[in-house]
Formats: sequence, C-alpha cells, structure tokens
Amino acid sequence: MAETLRIFVAATRDLEAERGVIGKAIAEVPVQLAIEIRRTPPLLPTYEEIFERIANCDRVYFLLGNDITAPAGLEWATAWQLERAVLPLRRSPRPTPAAQEFQRLSPLPWLDFVTATDLARIVAADVARLLKHPANRYGLTTPELERLERYLRRLDRLQATVDKEPAGTEGGGVLMDSRVHNDADE
Repeated sequence: MAETLRIFVAATRDLEAERGVIGKAIAEVPVQLAIEIRRTPPLLPTYEEIFERIANCDRVYFLLGNDITAPAGLEWATAWQLERAVLPLRRSPRPTPAAQEFQRLSPLPWLDFVTATDLARIVAADVARLLKHPANRYGLTTPELERLERYLRRLDRLQATVDKEPAGTEGGGVLMDSRVHNDADE
C-alpha cells in the first residue's frame, strides 16, 4: 500500500511567506500521490503540538531568515530529537549574531536561496528525490517514475544554467584602485 509523503515546514517569522512557495513547488512535482504538508499552529503552540506534527514526517524543511525566532528553535530541536530528516535552508542577507551562532551549530550544511524561485527549485528537486525511494514507498507507477526522472533532469539543467550565469567581473563591473583618491578627501 502506498504511503503518504509527510513534510513539515518550519520557518522563522521573516520567512513565513516562503511556506506557500514550498507548497506550490511540491504541487508542481509531476506525479499524483498523497502529500501532507504540516506546520506548527500559528498561535501559541505547545511542545506536544509541535512534537505530534513532526513525529512521523519524512522530511523537515527548516527555513532560517535573518534571526532565529520562536517557535522555529523548538521545531529544529524537536526534529533532531525525533531523528527526522532535516534540510536546512537559509536566506539571511543580514543575520543577527543569534542567527549566525544557530547556523554555526548546525550538524548539516545550509543550502542558501536568494529568491522564491531558488527555494522552489531546491524543494522540488528534493521532493522528487524522496519520491524515488528504492522500496517505492509511495506507490509510483513506472510511467510516474519516468516522469519524475525527466523532471529531475530538467531541474538539474536549470540549476546548471543558474550556476553558469556570469558573476563577479564576468558579468561586467568596475574595479577601483585603492590608490586613487577623491579630491573631496583633501
């Protein structure tokens, strides 16, 4: 019997809107199956509520913004305590010292995203890989597995294209010699 793919999305307050990005990215994965996306209740969640929602998830996406906020820290700790598969994702252009320390203490490397498109691509590829479980836990048919493989190849090509875009001086720029001084400085 096919299992339901259960996902928990934890997010700091400044990345609340990105929960919707994850939902849309998952909805675009080209297979039909039961997927449940969970989150902590928005108003004063208890430890028991968080524990219950994370306990039997297949993946926890943890979105870290500029600061670690409640209840995200408790969601993180609970996911690790329950030995859930955590994918740490961050968009922190101006991280606070607390966020920097939180990142530093992570047992896994962080995947950075800048835009909603970046986040959607990372999550969609991750979900597609989860669905390709060797024991076919999610009951995908051969045509669905083939569609999933084509989808993953397309996402990988998109990522390769993004990675090859010019950066630094390849995209143009102005280099300033530190010896040049400004007349206004005199």
